[in-house]
Amino acid sequence: MAKQATINPRQQAAVLLQDIENRKFKSVYLLMGEEPYYPDLIVNALLEHVLQPHERDFNQTVMYASDTTAAEIVSLARRYPMFAERQLIVVKEAQSLTKTEPLEMYLDAPAPETVLVLSYTGKSIDKRTGFYKKARAVAEIFESPALREYEIPVWITAFLREKGISIDRDAALLMAEFTGNGLRKIVLEIDKLIKGIPAECRRITVKDIEANIGISREFSAFELCKAISGREYDKAYRIVHFMGENPKKYPLVVTLGALFFYFSKLLRCHAYIEKDGGAPQLAVRKAGAYGFQETEYITAMRNYSPVKTMSILSLIREYDYKSKSGAGGAAGEGELLLELVAKMIAVR
Repeated sequence: MAKQATINPRQQAAVLLQDIENRKFKSVYLLMGEEPYYPDLIVNALLEHVLQPHERDFNQTVMYASDTTAAEIVSLARRYPMFAERQLIVVKEAQSLTKTEPLEMYLDAPAPETVLVLSYTGKSIDKRTGFYKKARAVAEIFESPALREYEIPVWITAFLREKGISIDRDAALLMAEFTGNGLRKIVLEIDKLIKGIPAECRRITVKDIEANIGISREFSAFELCKAISGREYDKAYRIVHFMGENPKKYPLVVTLGALFFYFSKLLRCHAYIEKDGGAPQLAVRKAGAYGFQETEYITAMRNYSPVKTMSILSLIREYDYKSKSGAGGAAGEGELLLELVAKMIAVR
């Protein structure tokens, strides 16, 4: 039976890419999940290694599922390669395929001369279908879920470690806040960072992030959330003032998203305490806060009761609506953020 998707897509992808480089190919690949970075790497590796450049004109087909049918894909897969050992067929956005019965039948006996790649974008295959159950027996299945917030700094650290570079914890957190959880953007920013530091540098600090990526730890949505949750109001107002003067660098929609995410997680912490009881440390871990964040969220739980937390979430929704609908009147993004933070701090 082919390998199944593992808990760690990064490690599974590394094994797959090594196999492809060593020309150990599967007859069928199913690539799926919300995070497209690894499926893209696998597809590109197959395009590079399955065929020699002079073999590709007659034996390599890249198509979009919206432009074909499952029956046509099977017909193409059943043909013999021309002047080559095998052929490669890549079907992108395979989630658009309907009536997959021909493909299901194809999986009973895949053509050994064909490497068929079905790449799904944005979602995974319904694992209850007969097609998926057959694929488990013969295909290389790779599933790439989106990273969760707390996993991003860990991923950045591991990615850099593979390049022989370490990164300070605060620097990884700052980069994670700036990039979000999209691995494509993270890798692009890491590449930019590596090019900007001296070649002999093997350790990345917050100063390196600030100098080469153009973000500041002191003035960030991460630090704003931390300041509000810890009732460091002077610091919160300094951050808000700086953000308001730099709206292009700190878009209000991004800051509101960070605030909503933070206080939603805080509400989950309260919910776990209410449901399970036990120590606050256990509740915050269940809510997805780890390491140094544990202390931060435990402090926030003391400062903001469940009722206060819900009131703050309601305020964030209100100002999100104001910013998008024009209900905020002539107020700019900085003024709206300042007004919001003032009301959050005043919640009783």
